[in-house]
Amino acid sequence: MMGVKIYIVSDSLSFLAPESIIRLAASHFDGNDFEIIKIPNVKNSKKALEIINAAKENKSSLIVFSTILVEVRDLFILKCLEYIIQCIDILSNGVKALGKILKESPVYLSKGTWQLNDEYFNKIHTIEFVINNDDGKSLSALQKADIVLIGISRTSKTPLSIHLAYHNFFVANILLVSEATVPKHLFELSSKKIIGLTISPYRLNEIRTERNAYMGVLGNTSYSSLINIIEELEFACKVMKKIDCPVIDVSNMAVE
Repeated sequence: MMGVKIYIVSDSLSFLAPESIIRLAASHFDGNDFEIIKIPNVKNSKKALEIINAAKENKSSLIVFSTILVEVRDLFILKCLEYIIQCIDILSNGVKALGKILKESPVYLSKGTWQLNDEYFNKIHTIEFVINNDDGKSLSALQKADIVLIGISRTSKTPLSIHLAYHNFFVANILLVSEATVPKHLFELSSKKIIGLTISPYRLNEIRTERNAYMGVLGNTSYSSLINIIEELEFACKVMKKIDCPVIDVSNMAVE
């Protein structure tokens, strides 16, 4: 039996629609324990982030949200993708479907509300592309991508991919580990759309050590070993030189 925490979030006091839908969905999974947590009046990113941080403490969490507020919607979408938390935007698909049937654009209530227009759904499409092609190696994905990020583990490939997707770029990323992990299709692409990410070995050692501690792994491992990191970086450097792509050092850079 699995225990699942379901956060139902609203920017008002109403939970009727999302709660009814999620309870019906849960009824199809007998023998599991579902804890529903209802959180009303979520009207800013600070409160939304508190919910996301609570959800990421439990690997079996789902966030179901209904909001017309730009900063709240964007934060739920981006952070849930970043932390690999399942989330459902209750409002968007309904408005999109009605707009298609009526062949009309929806009317919005105030300046603070967000618009479910083509730009919004294109943004969702690019974000979905990133998630589906995280460490992707298929030729079709690489050809469709506007940008292909390459680098070793923990060089910010995924967070940067999501950030770029939010700005409507289709992004794929490739993890460089060994010759066997480098797809041959990579060398068939224009080097202009490939970006290599590198980092200081000492900074990466800190990041991977912190990652090990977060995952409950004690002591030094091959993953966090400075010698191993240097070898990985040297291999990645050879691949990037062979492709002749631009290389960015992310050691002291924020994703933005």
